Amino acid sequence: MIALHNALAWLVLGVGVTVIVLGATASRTWAPAQTSWVRRFTLLVHLQFVAGLVLWFVSPGVAAARASMGDTMKNAELRRLVVEHPTLMLLAVVAATVTSVLVRKAPSSETKARKALIGTLVSLALIAAVVPWTQLIGRWTA
Repeated sequence: MIALHNALAWLVLGVGVTVIVLGATASRTWAPAQTSWVRRFTLLVHLQFVAGLVLWFVSPGVAAARASMGDTMKNAELRRLVVEHPTLMLLAVVAATVTSVLVRKAPSSETKARKALIGTLVSLALIAAVVPWTQLIGRWTA
């Protein structure tokens, strides 16, 4: 499950960057094809969240941390894993979902592009705020 969670993270990033580029460059020519990229981003964020929830419930380390929340809240690394990471990821799911709805209902190409750009930037910023960067960098440099 952790491999799926990691692979989905890269897909979320790739599709999110694609939406940002489309939002920044296609303001006058926004078409249904661009809107489908926003929907793909939203779907991937949802799948990523579900995979993370599964991990949150089946991981022995997270279960141990949840069993003693008093100690977990005193430990910055555990608190980040058990509380902050899932909370901000839930907010990223909400931001992506709202973005998808706003883009779909926007009246003009310019508005669709602007909403896609801003909403995807907000979603990716929330995600980036709680990605365990030290673990990722450690895997690349090990």
